[in-house]
Amino acid sequence: MIPLIVIDAKTEHCAALGDYLARAGAYRVITSASPEITISRSLAAARGVVIAVHDEGGNGILFLRNLREKKIDLPVIILTAAYDPDDFRIALANRAEYMVMAGAPDSWYPVLVQLVEKVSSIRRAQDEVVFLNKKLDLVGSVTRHDVINQLTAVSGYTELLEMVVTDPQMKSYIEKERFALDKIRRQFQFAKDYQNLGTEHPVWQPLSSVIRRATDLVTIKGVTITDTCGNASVFADPVLEKAMAQLFDNALRHGLTVTEIRISVQDVETGGLLVIEDNGAGIPAADKDRIFERGFGKYTGWGLFLTREMLALTGMTIAETGEPGKGARFEIQIPPESYRKEGTKKAVAA
Repeated sequence: MIPLIVIDAKTEHCAALGDYLARAGAYRVITSASPEITISRSLAAARGVVIAVHDEGGNGILFLRNLREKKIDLPVIILTAAYDPDDFRIALANRAEYMVMAGAPDSWYPVLVQLVEKVSSIRRAQDEVVFLNKKLDLVGSVTRHDVINQLTAVSGYTELLEMVVTDPQMKSYIEKERFALDKIRRQFQFAKDYQNLGTEHPVWQPLSSVIRRATDLVTIKGVTITDTCGNASVFADPVLEKAMAQLFDNALRHGLTVTEIRISVQDVETGGLLVIEDNGAGIPAADKDRIFERGFGKYTGWGLFLTREMLALTGMTIAETGEPGKGARFEIQIPPESYRKEGTKKAVAA
């Protein structure tokens, strides 16, 4: 049964509404004439619905605000005798439904029941998603942990085997085995990164800081990273640095002759345009439309696919526009609401 908490400063109204809802047989109804009612932990955990009648004096809205200040996320329905635009906005801002008690009770009671059912079904769906996500997180983390432990053991025995084997053909088999083990590790890392997408809230981040953190995630030898983004910042998921690191790693793995990676940003009518380019071999024209597909590539085939997914979390898009033989060039389009420049600092090269 769905727990309902009915709050109305007018005792007779509260009792009448509670009786009507209880007769439906689908609810466990608790009534109170005090908007100062304390929501117990057990009741909050029961995922019930609060129906707060907003009389003159603002008690329903005050109760709603108090509930949210206590970080209690119970669904709330504000009932009011007359529409008030300010109260309506406050209700929406505090994640509550708003309903006007128009006419005799018998005319709006059924509408309220439908609203309770709607709110309850949404909450049940949200709870189910949370439950399923917890199961996936648990299965994913346990599986990764156990498999990676076994991979570590296999890698150790492979190294020992390599030390005692002298036959060239056998050594070539061992090398292929090491390559396969490395690919499996990367696939599990991809699964972890993909599972964690969107689990944190986007934040404003200076691009130069993102670039510095990204360079710490990859092994860069003999390649210069030139950053001229200056004081530009983006509103993006915290995984942005991993997306940038994937682009650096892609240049180092596939660029062949790369000695420099340049990162710049420019103002455009559609927001900001972030450009990551190198002086390597570039990407063949036939591959340009496929490099962001899942599974395309020599290693896991998921690096650039994951990069695109990371950027898409906050509305960014990516395209490769370089010339084959002259280096790769990735253009990231940043929406105007997610792009800004801080203060008046001048751009610096890193």
